[in-house]
Amino acid sequence: MEWVREFYEKQYSLWEVNDTEALGYQQELLNKLKKYVPSSCEKILELGSGRGYFAVAAAKLGYEVTVIELAENAVQTIHQLAKREGVQSKITIIHGDFYEAELTERYDLICYWDGFGIGDDQEQQVLLKRIYHWLKPGGTVLIDIYTPWYWAKVSGKTMQIEKGLFRKYEFDAINCRMIDSWWKEDKKTEKVTQSLRCYSPADLELLMSDIPFNVTHCEPGGEMNYEQGEYRESVSLDRAMSYLAVFRKE
Repeated sequence: MEWVREFYEKQYSLWEVNDTEALGYQQELLNKLKKYVPSSCEKILELGSGRGYFAVAAAKLGYEVTVIELAENAVQTIHQLAKREGVQSKITIIHGDFYEAELTERYDLICYWDGFGIGDDQEQQVLLKRIYHWLKPGGTVLIDIYTPWYWAKVSGKTMQIEKGLFRKYEFDAINCRMIDSWWKEDKKTEKVTQSLRCYSPADLELLMSDIPFNVTHCEPGGEMNYEQGEYRESVSLDRAMSYLAVFRKE
């Protein structure tokens, strides 16, 4: 997984985001907390928090949030955003690798939005076992899982994200991985690529066969129709880009 740090640091430097707008977009994720997480939840651990928009939004609602983020430029943004929004005391920021982090705290909720699958199956199992260890009894896990059928369907699609910034999707059918490449038009030789393992719900059950989680829900996500330039927020699982897997520790 040597590509991980390079990809995310480069992605965050390439793609400029309006922090205020991005914070506003977190309501959808906050709604998932209301839907799936008991109201007694106080402590949240977010893996791969990116620029920290969800963490800050959750902290503003009173949750105590710990984040683990690998990319240094993203960690800097989290510090700045937490200070700007007045929630520094509610957020603990760990700059590091969640495969290596040593945590003594236990959490009511652990979430991993839009990034699960960076390793192979064995590495995913290691991470899931770490998550199980970090979770309190009765706690909840929310993880976005990419579907293989959607990413196979859009393989070969190239798009312009903003002026001079391009992105291309491909699919590795042998290893069931979506391939996501980013580059600047004037710096094509500096292209960076991520690769994420995709799982059907049945595949996910097999992956977790020796981990005593109870999978309670698989909520389909949305679908981007590139031909029509239209994003549909709610579609059936067989069309969805991803689904939200909800686990519980009994």
